[in-house]
Amino acid sequence: MNGSVHFIVGPTASGKSSVAQYIAEREGQLIVSADSMNLYRGMDIGTAKPTIAEREKADYTGFDLAEPTEKFNVAAYLDAVRPAFESGRDIIVAGGTGLYVKCLTEGFDDVAPENGALRAELEALDFETLERRAKQEASGLYEALTEDDQRNPRRLVRILEKVYGPAQAASLRHKGSWNSKPKPAIVGLRVEREILLQRIEKRVEQMYADGLLDEARELIGLDLSQTALQAIGYAEAFAVLNHRLTLEQAKEKTIIRTRQLAKRQMTWFRNQLNVEWIDTADYPTLEQLAGAVSQAWKKTGPTPVRL
Repeated sequence: MNGSVHFIVGPTASGKSSVAQYIAEREGQLIVSADSMNLYRGMDIGTAKPTIAEREKADYTGFDLAEPTEKFNVAAYLDAVRPAFESGRDIIVAGGTGLYVKCLTEGFDDVAPENGALRAELEALDFETLERRAKQEASGLYEALTEDDQRNPRRLVRILEKVYGPAQAASLRHKGSWNSKPKPAIVGLRVEREILLQRIEKRVEQMYADGLLDEARELIGLDLSQTALQAIGYAEAFAVLNHRLTLEQAKEKTIIRTRQLAKRQMTWFRNQLNVEWIDTADYPTLEQLAGAVSQAWKKTGPTPVRL
């Protein structure tokens, strides 16, 4: 890994993808997506993947790694992006999935215990810890539960088992040691709450204008994985196609779920990562914001990656 690696994180709709695109177009870095929904093929509009035009101007990886019918976990993601980090190129990692970022920067032990051991470890956790992890790491499955099931530790254990899977279970054993490890500094974008809410509302309107319902129609007949099935935007679009929600109801629900996601992302970043925050309000243009990110990267230096 001879190239330098820099990270940019932030909640959904914070502008991190635009900043990464702007810098990579001018400096030639490879952009690695750290977004757990961008990895599914055929789910483009609702996951805000870069457009074809944007991909023609900058090199990307971390997209379209699996069919939406496949189960996919962080271990598979790390295997998929490893060649990029071994290529020797300078890299920008951009995304909002905190677990992916944490595993890239702090390491991941891919030696898996038996399923029974995973369940025992989960069942030994207190309810507050289970609830927090379910919200942060299995958000789609958690939000699909009834209120009663959200208060049921056994149900929380089951959805976490689905997310971690055998290949990911070892990360549980090391979460305590993660907290004691030195955390490398990475750069993040922080957006004023009202501005972020406006951006989320605009993004949801644009998703439907760009053809989200048509994209969902192509997916609805497939045996989708639980993660893909509950993806924000798609679950609501499926409900419109099944006549369970009106278009306006679907938009409103998507906005609400996206706001909740942004809040969970910021909680994760604050608690799990060492982020050098940049307030986007201080930089009114994309050029200025990208310049501030570049300066912050010079200050923090390249971030080591542990694969």
